[in-house]
Amino acid sequence: MLNWLWKRSKSIDQVARELDGVAGGRRVAGQVVTQETALQVTAVMACVEAIATACAMPPMHVMRWVGDGQKKKATDHPAYRLLHRRPNEWQTSYEFRQTITAHAALTGNGFALPVRVNGKLVELIPVLPGSVTIERQDRYNVIYAVRDEYGVVGRFRPHEIFHLRNLSWDRIKGLEPVAMARKAIGLAMASEDNMAKLHGNGSKVSGFLSTENKLDPETIAKLKDNWTDKTTGANAFKTPVLDNGFKYNQLSMSAVDAQAIETRRMQVEEICRAFGVFPQIIMHSDKALGFANAEAFFSAHNRITAGKWQENWCQKADEFILDGDGPLFVEFDNRNMNAASLKDRGEYYGKALGTGGGVPFMTVNEVRADNGLPPIDGGDVLREPASSTMAPSGETGGDGDAEK
Repeated sequence: MLNWLWKRSKSIDQVARELDGVAGGRRVAGQVVTQETALQVTAVMACVEAIATACAMPPMHVMRWVGDGQKKKATDHPAYRLLHRRPNEWQTSYEFRQTITAHAALTGNGFALPVRVNGKLVELIPVLPGSVTIERQDRYNVIYAVRDEYGVVGRFRPHEIFHLRNLSWDRIKGLEPVAMARKAIGLAMASEDNMAKLHGNGSKVSGFLSTENKLDPETIAKLKDNWTDKTTGANAFKTPVLDNGFKYNQLSMSAVDAQAIETRRMQVEEICRAFGVFPQIIMHSDKALGFANAEAFFSAHNRITAGKWQENWCQKADEFILDGDGPLFVEFDNRNMNAASLKDRGEYYGKALGTGGGVPFMTVNEVRADNGLPPIDGGDVLREPASSTMAPSGETGGDGDAEK
């Protein structure tokens, strides 16, 4: 029995929860809600993908402080290629970060095992969350026991395994959003199931056949099967012919039935609330949504949702992969994610360079670097304002020129 459990890459606690779900303990609205079934809900899948993509799409760089508030890419550091290009033999940096973030967003925890050669970190291998069991040794010490379908991988101290947590309550493990939002997800699954059954039966509310003739149970069963076969599936909406005094009586749709679509919309919003994702990001909106406020939602998503997950990555990578308190640090390049329209960018950079008499606060090379362009000679000096109403220092006189 235990061998079967380990082959499934499940911890004892997870297997117990799944068995409890089969027995009905994890059922909500008639649906068994697990991590696997939750992903079949499009809102859950879209939320997880939005969070994972926000941490995978922007390039990740290892930076180094060089003094005077200046920084540059530490391309000579071994971890630079590991985080920016290829963390292991079969994944790109995008795929690795997307996988680990998806694990953390859905299950609460994302894990990766480091591979070191002569003390040098050469690979990061992602581990399925179900393969890791966190064991408390005493008040302050824990052990990460890792097993997969091939057997025991090892037992690791916290500094020996990369652990990206979601929101945590006990400071050890991240909370599982699927468990926390089980009712909202279960109701969404039940709503989809009901709508599927409704459309499978011809997208119309059921009715009943009536006749004044007396029918035996066998005839009723045959009549029911025949009617279902002739009015559902490929035969839906075709005209049936009734004889022998039969009449079809259609049932009217109740107010509860009419709110089915509204219920589905509300569950999408509830799921988005549980994952901390704006509904507009997963292509769910109402009629009041316009271009202007949609752009504001996208900007808020980058600052709030993407920002907190990226900061989680940066601090974890700084402490686990880099020196933690030295000049090296990890940074996401969010220029493409936060880029405004060409018109807005032109106005901003114009003011930054001092156009129109304003005080410049950016150099030409800083503007070029912000747009991915190489520096130019003489571009590191702040320009003088293009026009000014102030008289140059020391050139005031009594002939009124200064006043003019």
